[in-house]
Amino acid sequence: MHDPTLQPAVKSYPERLFGFIPLPLWLSVLLFWEIIFLIDYLLTLSLPGGHEHIQVFGLITLFFASICVGTIYCSRVFHGLYGHLSFFIDESKEILFPFFHEQLKKCYQGIWPLVAGIVCATVAFFSFQKFIISLSPTDPSIVALRVAYISLGFFFLGIALWALVSAIRIPIRFTHFKIKVSTHQFAGNGLQALGAAFFKMSLSIAVTFLMVVATAIASPYSKDPVVLIWLGMAALLIFGFFILPQVGIHQIMAFEKNNRMQAFSTHLEDAMEKSLKDPSSENMQRLRELFELQQHLKSMNEWPFDVNSLWQLISALLIPLALATLEIIF
Repeated sequence: MHDPTLQPAVKSYPERLFGFIPLPLWLSVLLFWEIIFLIDYLLTLSLPGGHEHIQVFGLITLFFASICVGTIYCSRVFHGLYGHLSFFIDESKEILFPFFHEQLKKCYQGIWPLVAGIVCATVAFFSFQKFIISLSPTDPSIVALRVAYISLGFFFLGIALWALVSAIRIPIRFTHFKIKVSTHQFAGNGLQALGAAFFKMSLSIAVTFLMVVATAIASPYSKDPVVLIWLGMAALLIFGFFILPQVGIHQIMAFEKNNRMQAFSTHLEDAMEKSLKDPSSENMQRLRELFELQQHLKSMNEWPFDVNSLWQLISALLIPLALATLEIIF
């Protein structure tokens, strides 16, 4: 029998780069980006107007730190799904776990995450120079430093975006297998584990989104309504990341629930006919039990997550948007 714990860990590029530091990974990442910001702060200390917009660059480095930490966190959340796969996919472990391991490698390893990072960094290099110059003192070395570390941050953003786009495809590929829909679903078990994993990843992305909102509010462009439109689109994309990969699983769960309700209805009709013809205590007890079972079937989830998770994610996205809206209005 194939043991999922024997699978080699799939490490994302941020985890590889920061993993050699003998500190918790999140702390290593945070220290790296804050040292960069400290260098920026110290170099601009003696320049006229050097710290006029320094808070923007401080928030930008926090944004890049959250991207790296979020990428590492999401990869570990996906690893946590190993032990749950056999509970909701009807396939041998010898096929299922290598398949899932290969999908993780496509997310976090190989040449394509690096290509995505280079493309993203190149776009940032040519697109944000005017923005950086407008917020920086007239010193070429400071501008070069900021262009360099912002391009590096966008390199990590490209890696993260590739991982998220690849992650969306994994639950879609699960639907090619036979999905086991249990009548007893609870948080963290079976298909609910899949929904919980995407909920955790979406919340980690929402933290990064909060850094984006904070940077936008601190920047001179905070009064521009176009910024709010972009932030709204970003919030919709995060919500889409949570919902869209699970639509195929939802369709399977709804189909299975409908089939079971239809199959069960024949037993309920038979019991009702018997109770009408012979309302004995035994027949009435049997009918009550079937009605209770029918209520249980009706309450079966049609999505691999509960409503509370959905509202928590919506709140995590709407609160920063509300803050940005208040900043623009007032």
